Amino acid sequence: MRRIWPQLMIAAILAVPMSAAAAEKAGYIATPDACYVPEKVDGEVVRLKKAGVCEGKPGRVFVGTDRETVKVFVDGKFWKEARVEEMGVPDISSSLARANRVAGEQTIPQNSARGEMEKAAGKLDSYYRSPEFQGRLKSETERVKAELFGESLGKFYPDSLAQERKGRLIETERIYVFVSSSMPLQTIRNYTASVARLHDPRITLVMRGFVGGMAKIRPTIDFVGSVLKEDPDCDPSGSDCRMRPASLIVDPLLFRRYGIEKVPAVVYAQGVKAEDPGLSEGDARNAKLTESFTVYGDASLEYILELIGRETGSPSLKGLVSALPAARQ
Repeated sequence: MRRIWPQLMIAAILAVPMSAAAAEKAGYIATPDACYVPEKVDGEVVRLKKAGVCEGKPGRVFVGTDRETVKVFVDGKFWKEARVEEMGVPDISSSLARANRVAGEQTIPQNSARGEMEKAAGKLDSYYRSPEFQGRLKSETERVKAELFGESLGKFYPDSLAQERKGRLIETERIYVFVSSSMPLQTIRNYTASVARLHDPRITLVMRGFVGGMAKIRPTIDFVGSVLKEDPDCDPSGSDCRMRPASLIVDPLLFRRYGIEKVPAVVYAQGVKAEDPGLSEGDARNAKLTESFTVYGDASLEYILELIGRETGSPSLKGLVSALPAARQ
């Protein structure tokens, strides 16, 4: 059971006369007992209801009205006609005392579903922050943006569209950088920095599963944070850490589809067409695929993309490599 704070009760009692005094003959009327408070004031009619424990002592309550006398009803029955008296210092003191007394008697019952609600909210928050959900959210955002604004950007802002497409993969191309929490952190951060510099929504870092398993989401969130933050020494608990704009998702289906058994690995895929952008492109029932090329080994992304570009002759990869610093092993 949770108690109502006396300060809140005091504010509720004193706020009405402060605001009503300018427009009405704010004042006090007598009550048959100190336990009664105003329920409704309608013109010359004042209705009182019981609040707290009655002690058999006459009381006084504040009412906001422009009448000099009012008809008082107690618990729905007419009691008497009472004179409205101006408020004085003793009235303020008695209001404070009554507020403290009533505050001690009023309680708010505990919500019986509070525990389940907090647990459900925690799960929802964890899922929202998960790399899997964020990856899908980003994919859906890009799809909607392309459908709603793609042609408009090209028609009314050709310079903007040209800048947007420069050095980018085409709609049916993908680059997946497969990583694992077992890899050296600095290696993954190097890949993340390269992906962020390319700023292409079709280039994604992929993990097979959650760190420590599905039972605990926090280790995965902490790991992703350490991978994405620009300053490795930044403490998110003490300040806002700048994050690199790179997409990192958890998708075991992508590992299975491209036969990835060890990491790091980089896959360049062509002819990718997904029926539902919100579902995994690793599911062959959802996404079609024409051809793919895989490179294993701890080499820079710049170097790997240059190798694949020479092998495939892809103009998109050539544009990507030109947008990065000189390729190096």
